[in-house]
Amino acid sequence: MKYDLTKKPTRGAQRTLGLFSNTMFELLSEEPFEKISVNKICDISNFPRATFYNYFDDKFDLVDYCWYVIAQDIEVDKVTKVKSNQSLIVYFDRLYDVFKSNQHLLDNILQYNDFSGQLVNSFINYFKDKMQEILSKTIDYSKTGLPVELIADHCSETVILVLKWIFLKHHDANKQLAHEYLQKLLNLDQFI
Repeated sequence: MKYDLTKKPTRGAQRTLGLFSNTMFELLSEEPFEKISVNKICDISNFPRATFYNYFDDKFDLVDYCWYVIAQDIEVDKVTKVKSNQSLIVYFDRLYDVFKSNQHLLDNILQYNDFSGQLVNSFINYFKDKMQEILSKTIDYSKTGLPVELIADHCSETVILVLKWIFLKHHDANKQLAHEYLQKLLNLDQFI
């Protein structure tokens, strides 16, 4: 992405980024990702192509920004090491809530895009990578004797597996049941 998200955006940038991301969300709810063009995004959001390219490299870059927007509720500013699996559960709950609050959008995306297609894989991989990054910073894996990256990758894959099963494959499970699935799949008491 060309725009530096580490700095606080100006009001103009917030407005522009918001219009582009809202337009992309709207289009994803109406047609397959492959049929969405930068021209169409710019026409609907009422910006010239030059403005689009001031912020994004291409439509894939905009999609990544859309996932970034959705993911804002997951992170906290300060992360500290903990000696239990509570951090995993806290972040799992946040991600569960993100998926739940965006269920309608996910359903619309799946209506027009293949479950195993590029767009859905982009969504899943974005959140898997986000969880891996968070878990590698927040959980103390010292008693496992395994590399932090390996454990964080395993945990994030399992978190995404559970959420994908519930929200993308439409299996009814509340948060408590999702915790039970996660507990059993990761064997949390022994593992972390």
